[in-house]
Formats: sequence, structure tokens, C-alpha cells
Amino acid sequence: MAMPDRDPPSVYLPDNEPYLGCELVRTFDLSIPRAMKVHVDIGQKTFGRSLTPVQRAAAEIIPQGVGIALSVRELVRQAYLYSAAILLRPLVERTGMVQYLTMHPEAVDAWHAGWPRKSQPEFKELVELVMPDASAQEHDLTKEILHKLVHSDPKGALFNMFTRADGSFAFASGKILEQPEKADVICLLACHCLRRLTATSVFIFGHESYAV
Repeated sequence: MAMPDRDPPSVYLPDNEPYLGCELVRTFDLSIPRAMKVHVDIGQKTFGRSLTPVQRAAAEIIPQGVGIALSVRELVRQAYLYSAAILLRPLVERTGMVQYLTMHPEAVDAWHAGWPRKSQPEFKELVELVMPDASAQEHDLTKEILHKLVHSDPKGALFNMFTRADGSFAFASGKILEQPEKADVICLLACHCLRRLTATSVFIFGHESYAV
């Protein structure tokens, strides 16, 4: 176990963060203000009105998902890539769950009642809802990777590995620098989830059309 060879700043700012120039990190950055505008507008309209059961569920789940997505971005900013990757699983879970309840309104009452875990949709089904255009192989791979990242698993630990200046491999206990491909992969999925959460919000609450 080791820290990177150079000492990074204790806190990165938006003007000096290590992954600022990455293409998919930038794409995620551009999606955040648009998504937040939609959710601020929708959030204000949820007060002082009666909500349907599906809307009440969405009003609980979607803010959690948005908050997790923003947390992922901040962890990437601070170069805590492993922690950011771990948050992808609960983000996918909430993104898929709110889509599932939208498609199966008959399940909303059970969800509000705290349905037994075994009666809930499996995580694989939620992944398929979040990534409808992906192949079955991609679904399985995504599910496996997210599962292994959350748990103490040798394959999941590979995401926490970096190469030292002397060419040897080590596992980071702090910031992971100079790994742009990992930052991009994390931001790709987080951005995708944020967009789907926003589109689901627009659908459920009947918000005016807005490009997300």
C-alpha cells in the first residue's frame, strides 16, 4: 500500500483539478447546470400541491440520485477515483428504481410500505433499465464491476491500483493522479445516470420540455 510519489494539493479547486481537461469529465460538467435547473424548477412546484404516489416516490429517490451524482463529480475533482467509482452502484440503483416504479405504478404502494428486499427488482434489471441500448454482455459486465467495487474483492481492488514512477504497482490510500481513463469512465456513467434522472423527472412531473 502506498501514496503517489508526489504530494498533491490537499484540496483541488475547479481551476487546478487534475482531470479538468478530460473529455467525458467536461461532458459531465456541462450536463450538471442543465440538470440542476430542471430539478430546481420542479422542486419548487412540488410544494403546496398533492402528489401522486409515483410522484412522491420520485420526490424521494431522484434527489438522492442527483446528490450522489454531484458527489461523484466532487470526488473526481479531488482525485478520489476509487470512492467515486464505489458511488456508481447506488447511483445506478436509484436511477433504475425510479424508472422501474414509473413503468410499474402498481409496485409503488409496496415500495412506500418498505417492500421486502427479495421482492424488489434485481440489480441486473435496474442496470438494464438504466442502459437500455447496451448489450446483454455490457449489462453483465457493468453489474459485475459495480458489485465488486462495493465489496472487498480482488478484481474491484484493481480500480484502486496505480503505477509508481519506478514502474511498480501500488494501491492508493488517497488521491489517484494521472489516471484520466478511469476519471472518464466514472464520469461517463455518472453523467448518463444524471441525464436519465432528469428525463424521468420531466416525465413524471410534466415539466416543460428541456434538453438534458
